[in-house]
Amino acid sequence: MFGQLQQTEELYGKHAAALYAQAADFNKTARFYYMKAQDAYYLANAQASYDDWRRARRQWDYFYRRK
Repeated sequence: MFGQLQQTEELYGKHAAALYAQAADFNKTARFYYMKAQDAYYLANAQASYDDWRRARRQWDYFYRRK
């Protein structure tokens, strides 16, 4: 990272290098929260699927176990 920052500094100047470093930091933070949101979505979807399965099983039990 430091070598890349130094190279960016040489190519574009200190201000631009600082902006690139800030953008990289924001990108890392955004990716972290994106992955957390994606995990939450998949967990919610898995729970909803399980709830649908339980509902269908209860319905099956009701119709096939009654006399």
